[in-house]
Formats: sequence, C-alpha cells, structure tokens
Amino acid sequence: MLRALIFDLDGVIMKFGLDSKGIKREVITYLETRGLAQGVLSPTDPFSKIKGCAKGAFTSMGKDDSWIKLVMGEAEKISIRREVEAAEVAEVLPGVTDVLSALKGRGLKLAIFTYNNSLAAEIALAKNGLSQYFQLVAARDSVPRPKPNPLHLAYVLEGLMVGRDEAIVVGDSEMDIRPSKELGVRVAAVATGIRSADFLCSLEPDYLIGSLSELIAIVDSFGRA
Repeated sequence: MLRALIFDLDGVIMKFGLDSKGIKREVITYLETRGLAQGVLSPTDPFSKIKGCAKGAFTSMGKDDSWIKLVMGEAEKISIRREVEAAEVAEVLPGVTDVLSALKGRGLKLAIFTYNNSLAAEIALAKNGLSQYFQLVAARDSVPRPKPNPLHLAYVLEGLMVGRDEAIVVGDSEMDIRPSKELGVRVAAVATGIRSADFLCSLEPDYLIGSLSELIAIVDSFGRA
C-alpha cells in the first residue's frame, strides 16, 4: 500500500540556482577567522563534514560549548542568508505542478524533505504557489541531525503517520538515496538535479526516472486504501 510521497526540494520540485561551493567558501572563511586552521576544510566537502570538523577542532582547542554554539550559529546564518536569497528567485521545474495536483488527487500525503533551511523552503514554496500541496515540510533545522542522517527521514515518516513500506522518497542525490535505503524506504531517483543518471543508477535506487511525470505510472502500480 502506498500512502505518501516524500520529495527533496532543490533539483526535484524547483531549481534554486544555489552556489553551494560559494556558500561553503564563505562559511569556511568565517570559521577560519574564529581560529580554525586554514586548509583543513574544502568547499568540496559536504556541509555535514564542515560542521562536524569545525566543532571537533574548536573542542580540541579548549573552546567551551556556549562559544562553539555561538560561532556555529553565526556560520549557519551565512547559509540561511544565501539560501533565502536563492529561494526568492527559485523556479518550479517543468510539469511539477501538474504532477503534484495528480498525486494529491489520488489521496496521497505529500511532504518535503530538504537540506535547505525552513525559511528558504517556505519562501520558495509560497512564492511559487506550491505550499498547498504539502502536508509537512521538514528542513535541516526541523531535526537535530539532518540528511544524510536517516533520522531526518524517520521524522518525516512519523509526521505523516506512515510506515516505511508505505512511502516513496523522490530525490536527486545520494543525500536522498542513502538514508532511504538505510531505513528500507523505496526511493525514486530523478535525474533533474545535481547528479547524472549514471551516478544515480550506481546508488541502486528502486526507480530511476528522467522527469517527475514518470511518478504517476509508478504510483498507479500500487494499490491504495
């Protein structure tokens, strides 16, 4: 039984045009002004590594928890500011609104599962008239440990009140596929975002699709209450 679809946001529902490496450079530069050794981190590193390494380095320097929390909070503000700027001009990918309407019309619960911050996600959805389609928006600040940690996805499942075998995650990167597979949730990889179809295929998703419209046939292959 299929009861829910859980979507990544950027690259799947809409295009933010976000300069992730630029944001990482800005964050790393700030952390270096606070004492992090230069060259330890790279803008090619995942955000989770940047944050984890910085916290570990500051702890080893003898900084107390309140100081580390303050510094990491300032670093987070850099990401939020840049993401909100991108959200203001984000554009819906072709055909997405029709697909969401069709899925909603089939009685499915829909949710967003994004590494963007909640303010940016809300702005992007509202400005493009998509907020109405989603029962839950789970951003990185919605949970203590965001994706690729599977607890982020577990939070979405709990919020939707659906089981692991009653949902499909729709994403465009390893950040979506790996936690889904770890929890045993079906995952559809869509090659409209940052990764190629060949790379996504190497991660062995349950489905590989070229556009969101292909979800309709997948959904219709399931029975529903």
